[in-house]
Parts: sequence; structure tokens; C-alpha cells
Amino acid sequence: MKRYSVYKRRVGIFMGIVLVGSLSGCGSKTHTASAANTSNANASTSSSSSSTSSHGGTVVQALGPLVSINWYLPLRPVAYNSLYDAWAASLMYKGLFHLNASGKIDYSRSIASNVSWNSKGTVYTVKMNPKWKWSNGTPVTASDVAFTWNLIKAASAPTAPRPWPYAGAGSGGIPAMIQGFKVLGTHEFQVTLKKPVNQLWFEYNGLSDFTPLPKAAWDKYPTNLNKELSYLASNGNNASFFKVIDGPFILKSAKRNVAWTFVPNPKYDGHKASISRFVLAYETSNSAEVNALKTGTVQVGYLPLSMYSSRKQLTQDKFVETKRFVIDRTMLNFKSPTVGSAMKQLAVRKALQMGIDQKSIIKDIYDGLGTPGTGPIPLNPATFLDPKLKTPVYQFNPAAGKKLLQQNGWHEVGGVMQNSKGVKLSFNVQYPAGNTSTQAMAQLLQQDWGKEGIQIKLQPLPFATMLHYHHSPAKWDIQTGLGWSYGGTYPTGGGMFSSTGGYNFYGYSDPKMNQLVNQTHQPHATTAESQKALDAYQMYAAQQLPNLWMPVPDALTEVSKNVHGAVKYGNTFTNQISPQYWTVSGK
Repeated sequence: MKRYSVYKRRVGIFMGIVLVGSLSGCGSKTHTASAANTSNANASTSSSSSSTSSHGGTVVQALGPLVSINWYLPLRPVAYNSLYDAWAASLMYKGLFHLNASGKIDYSRSIASNVSWNSKGTVYTVKMNPKWKWSNGTPVTASDVAFTWNLIKAASAPTAPRPWPYAGAGSGGIPAMIQGFKVLGTHEFQVTLKKPVNQLWFEYNGLSDFTPLPKAAWDKYPTNLNKELSYLASNGNNASFFKVIDGPFILKSAKRNVAWTFVPNPKYDGHKASISRFVLAYETSNSAEVNALKTGTVQVGYLPLSMYSSRKQLTQDKFVETKRFVIDRTMLNFKSPTVGSAMKQLAVRKALQMGIDQKSIIKDIYDGLGTPGTGPIPLNPATFLDPKLKTPVYQFNPAAGKKLLQQNGWHEVGGVMQNSKGVKLSFNVQYPAGNTSTQAMAQLLQQDWGKEGIQIKLQPLPFATMLHYHHSPAKWDIQTGLGWSYGGTYPTGGGMFSSTGGYNFYGYSDPKMNQLVNQTHQPHATTAESQKALDAYQMYAAQQLPNLWMPVPDALTEVSKNVHGAVKYGNTFTNQISPQYWTVSGK
């Protein structure tokens, strides 16, 4: 649906391994994950189609190394909330809203045609454009949105069957803040809230969750929502299930760890695709992906930072360097039965942050192509950034970090810090396998944290495995090499850092953080007051470290010179792709 998504940091047209939390493309709350790659797959060799472009042709886009698409349903649980899963869903199902690259709603590409609200900000009325139809010819209606709403409520409940709960629970006040949902007509519905809220926040973070789903085709158990959720989950990765769609593409075939092939939806009511096939391709390694670019078997891909010097060898491609509206973070497991008590100590988190040499990571590992991480709001663009957070609160200083630990009850035994209870600062650090830059970054963390008496064991894992561990607190201590995309939402962080956030699987809880996040959701008289509330939240998060802030590598995209439109229609704000606008010349 929309919202947050995890991504693996470095992948092709403006992508990387990322957890996505955004409303764009698929229109629902999504935490999509992507692994740490330096490019994102939305590139094109020109800003306009070549005069020799024509209908037809196949475009193959590379996924990050060892990244699979494991879920096609727009409604996602945490374990399947990756950027790449969101891509697959967004190609088949349109969101209620489409955000353009500047973060504005483009109603010409949206299911919704208008949104209005009362003066209190408690009643929101949404009108839908009647032109949109499902691929079986039936209209997309408010009843389909009501079906989505009922599923979200049930999937967010403590009684929801596995693999739920819903990843977007808590973001945008969904579902707890909603008092009522009413179908007003075939193409109109109304949402009533329990109390006034910041209208922009609810429009972007709440209403954007309401991606219409085909009720007539999917509602097999109308009187038993848990049974319905189990039924849908059992088909979440069944390619043949997704036949009734309203998006630009149909999933033609899916072969795990090989490729996912999409063909145009001939009944699509928006801009129909020119290309005959769009393929998302599995890659075994960075070198395999670059070789595929060289041979032309991949037309849209990424250049790993570790191979930046080889960019001139890709003579058939156009190279595009992009900064994205994402953050990279190292996640700490506050629920861990062995080290959770240590993670809850701010002094430990500060020491960990002071042991991260962001300047060296950017200079030596990312070839100078990156931006420091300072808090929960991306630096590029600085639309929502507190100016005080242009630089990190905690600078790299392992000596000061070690001293801070010693001042807070930790002492070194055999080179490893431990406290009076025998708890050791010895952690297992997991990172996405298959990327040499991410591996080098993890090794630098190991080296610098060692200077503070913090011992870590590195564990490379497949990206999907890392996501599946998120609800198994005993299976991980620290995860790094993951990014987070807001996907177009108002970046308030409720899903990540509030105690009840749907993506707060790591167990961070702080009453003041809850209060500050809640303040960003309240109605404010002016934009300046709204930003003041956002500034207070982001500064507190930067200081309190609910996770560790990491530098963000630039996205390095390679696009074949005969593929047009990928850059022009790429979206660094939402990290979504629109291959229905791409064309191929010289076929």
C-alpha cells in the first residue's frame, strides 16, 4: 500500500536495499526493504523518447544482489515489506494517490480525483475518478476501498493470523485513530477521525493506505476476516492469483531467484505501456550484475560503489548519479533476550554512534559519493530537515565513546566491555550478503567499535532472511546495510519510533518520543508551527538514537542508451518506478 519500505542499500534506478514507507506507486503503507546498492532502477538515457522509439521491446532491470521478490499483495506484513515487493505490487495495483517527484499529488495519475475535509480536520471526503476499471471490466469503486479498510483493521489487530500484523499499523493513525468509514456513493467515501489531526499528515500518511483492492474477486470469506487474511496471505506470492488488476502491468511469470516478468495490461485506463515486457532480474552478485550490463542482458541496473572505476567500460549505457530521499540506519534489537538491556542504555547507543566513522565510509568506501546520516529526516532534499541537523550530533570519536562507557558502569575485561551484571558488549551484526561496499562498511564498524571495547561478529545474510528475523528477537542483535524510504509520506516517524508503531519490531519505547511524534500529527495554525513540531521530534531522535544513523550512498544508475524515459519518469522522492512510460529504440 504506501509508506515505509526497507531497501538493500545499493541498487539500480534510484534504489538500494530499502525499507519503504511510502504512499506513491502502490498507494499503501509499505515498508520496503532493499539492500545496500549504489543505484536505483529508474534511469533512462534521455529525458525524452528517441524519435526512433516504437512500440515493443523488452527492458530488463536488475534487482540488488541476492534480492528476491517474495510478496505481490499490496497489503503487506513486516516480513514482506521490501521496496522490491512494493514495486511488484505497484505495477499491478494503483494507489489512491500518485505523488510526483516534488512530492505533490498528481490527480491525473491517481485513483482519487479530490480530497476535502471539514474545518476541524476530523472528516475527510474522497472522490474517485470513475474512469478506473479492473482488468475484468468492472469499475474500481468505494466498496473496493471499504474492503481494503476492513482488511487493514483485521490485519492490524493482535488476533491477526500469521504472517500478519500489517506493516503500516500505527502510521498515519491507521487504524486506531479512525472512528468510522462510510461509502457515500459508487465513487465516493468518507473517513471520520476520533480527534482533529494535522490534515497534511493524515492525507499523506493515513488516506494513502487505502489502495483499492478487488473485493468481488478476492472477498472469499466476507463474514470471517481472519480467514480472509489467511486466504490472501496464502496467495501473497502466488503469481497466478493476481489476475484482476487496475495497474499498468500483469505479472506474467515469476521464477524465484531468477526473474519476474510483467507484460502490459491491455485494459489499463492510464498511460499504456509501450514496451512488450518488463523484467525484474535476480542477481547473484555485484560482478554478475555489471557483467550483465556489459553484455546487454540487463538494460537498467546499478554500478556498485566498489566498481565505480569501471563505469567508463559500460560504453553502451548512460551513467546517472542521484541523491535520494532516504535514510540509512543500523537497527538495534531492544527486545534481544541477551543484549536488549544494553541497547536500552543511551550511553551504549551514544558510544556505538561515536564509533561510526561516516567521513571515512563516504570517502574511502563510497568514493566520496554520499551524504552523512544525522537523524530520521533525509538531508536531500532538505525540505523537512531541521537546519541544526545538517551535521551529526555525535561525531566520530571512539576514545570519547570508550570513556563514556566507563563513566556509565562498563569496564573492559579481556578487551570487551561488561557491566557488574556480567552483560557484555558483544554483538552479532548482520548485513545483506552480496555487496562488497556493504561488507567493507561492516568491517570498518567492527574495527572502530573494537577500539571502544565493543566486540562484534559479522554475519552476512540474504536480504529476505534479515527481514524474516525482524519478528524473532532471539535471532539478531544488530542489523546494518539497510535503508529506509518514506515513499512520499510526511516523515513523522510514528511507524518506526512510537511504542506502538507497526514497523517498530525492535522494541524501542520512550514516552517523550511518543509525545513528540504525536505533536507532529496535531493540527497547526501555520506551516512554520508544523515544522517546529517536526524539528523537535527529529532533534530528539537524533540525540536519543532509536537506531544508529548511517551515511547514505548516492544511487549510481546505468541505463542502456536505447532505453528512454527511465530517468525522466523516475521518482527519487518516492523511490517508485514507472516502466509504462519507458520506450525502446533500435529494436
